[in-house]
Amino acid sequence: MTVAGIAIGILALVVVGSLAERLQTIVGRSAALNTGAIFAVGSGREVFGAGSRERMRANLARIRQLPGVAAVVPEVIIPYATGFAQGTRFGPPSLIFGFPHDMRRLASGTLSVTSGRDYSASERRVAIVGSDFAAGDGVHVGDVIALYGNSFDVVGIIAKSFTIFDAAIVVPLVDAQGLVGQLVPPSAPAGSTPSATALMVRVAPHAQTSLLARRISLYTGLQARDPAEVASNIRSTTQIFDAIIFGSALIALLVGAFSIVNTMTIAVSERTREIGIRKAIGASDGDILLEFVTEAAAIGAAGGAVGLVAAFVIVSLVDARSAASGNLELFVITPRLAASAFAFAVLLSMAAGLLPAIRAARLDPTDALRRNA
Repeated sequence: MTVAGIAIGILALVVVGSLAERLQTIVGRSAALNTGAIFAVGSGREVFGAGSRERMRANLARIRQLPGVAAVVPEVIIPYATGFAQGTRFGPPSLIFGFPHDMRRLASGTLSVTSGRDYSASERRVAIVGSDFAAGDGVHVGDVIALYGNSFDVVGIIAKSFTIFDAAIVVPLVDAQGLVGQLVPPSAPAGSTPSATALMVRVAPHAQTSLLARRISLYTGLQARDPAEVASNIRSTTQIFDAIIFGSALIALLVGAFSIVNTMTIAVSERTREIGIRKAIGASDGDILLEFVTEAAAIGAAGGAVGLVAAFVIVSLVDARSAASGNLELFVITPRLAASAFAFAVLLSMAAGLLPAIRAARLDPTDALRRNA
C-alpha cells in the first residue's frame, strides 16, 4: 500500500508536470515565432470599411518610414470556419493565412513541409496545411479542400511545430485576398476589400519595440502591442498555472510520505528484537540507520518506477488519441521530468524514513532483546 501511495503521487506529479512542460514548449515556440515582430491590426471599419484598401496601403507606407522598422509584411488572416463548424476541436483555431511569397519566411518563420512540397510563387489555388488540421479533417497531399466555396489543391503538410500553424491553411496572398473579398457585402462601396487584414512589422536589431509599437498606433490608428509585454503577460499566467498544478501533485506525494513514516515506524516496532540481536553481535548505529534508510529508499524507488510507467502509458494514450483527431497534444514527458520525479520519490522516501531509522539506530540492544523476549 505504501508503494501504491508513492506511485499515485508520482503519477500525479508526472502527469501535471508533463502538462506544464508542453505548455512551456507552446509558449516558448510561439514567443520565438513572434520575436522581434509587432503585429498591427485594425478595427472592423479599418479593415472592411469604405476606402479600407487605400488606408491599408497608406499605413503600410507610413510604417516603413518609421525608424527601427526592418520590414513590413502585409498579411491576410481569416477564419477557416465560422460559428460552431469546428467547435469540437481542442486547440488553436484553424485560420487561413496569406503572405507575399518572397516574404513568407520572414513573416511566419520556417514553415517546414514534412509531406508533399511547398507551392511556388506562380501557383494559384494551392495550399499547404498544418499537421493538426490534416489529421482532424482527414486531409492528405493531393486532396482538394473547399475554402469559402473555392477549391484548393493540397500540395504539402506543414511539420508539427506546436504553434498556431499546426491548425493553419497557408495559401498564396492573391488567393487569400480573394477570399477576404467574399466577406465584404456586395452593397459595400468600392475599395472596401482590404489588401491585408494585418501588418507584421519586423523590428531592426537594438530598436525599442515598446516605443515603435506606440508610434505605429499613434501614426496609423492601428492597434499594435509590444511583443515583450505580451510575452511577459504569458509568462506570468504560466507561472501561476505551474504553481497550481505542482501544488496539487505535491499534496499527493506528501500523503505518500506520511505512509512511509507509518510503514517504517511499524517496521521498527516489529523488528525490535532483530535490531537488538544485530547490535549485540557488533552492528553499529550507522549500520542500522543505513539499513532502514535504504529500505525507505527502495520503497520510494519502487513507487517512483511504477508511477512513471503508469504516467507514461496514460500520457501516451491520451496524446495518441488527440493527435489522431487533430487536437492539441497536451503532454510531454521529458527526460528531465522523468529523472526529477524519480529522484524526488527516492529522496522524499529517504527523508520520511529517516526519523524511524534514527529511532531504530538508537535502540539499546539489551532493552531491545528484553522487549520482545
